[in-house]
Amino acid sequence: MLRLILVRHAKSAWDDPGLSDFDRPLALRGIAAAAWIGETLTRHGWLPDRIVCSTSRRTRETLELAMTRLPANGPRPDVVWSDAVYDRRDHDYLGLIAEQGSGAKSLMLLGHNSATEQTALTFSADGAALGNFPTAGIAVIDCEISDWMELAPRCGRLVHFLRPPKG
Repeated sequence: MLRLILVRHAKSAWDDPGLSDFDRPLALRGIAAAAWIGETLTRHGWLPDRIVCSTSRRTRETLELAMTRLPANGPRPDVVWSDAVYDRRDHDYLGLIAEQGSGAKSLMLLGHNSATEQTALTFSADGAALGNFPTAGIAVIDCEISDWMELAPRCGRLVHFLRPPKG
């Protein structure tokens, strides 16, 4: 069995209309939520072998802040920075997960909506219970496969879906 952890970037700032979508930083609320992501992963023991992360500013900032909350004395995940995560944000991440997952028992993808939500719905047989995938949301899906290349719709089971605290 393989575990997929889907994380949507934390809340980004919209106060500079001159910035491109790709270059938007985290908002203050997003900074707190990014720390919550790392604390939540640690508290539940959801420590991935590999993290595939979009190269957009808000996802890089989310991951950097979350990583500061992972156990300092534990193994560090292999981090893959991928432009494709940003480029595929309006579709899903199935092909990207199959491409990047090789050798990882637990894979985390830190990306964007609508692709994060669509991927969770596609993988998870019980994805209808997911609802809206908020910024800094975390979905943990256990997949009944032995290799990421075996990915298929409904091959997984949503075991956790967490939303960040409000505030």
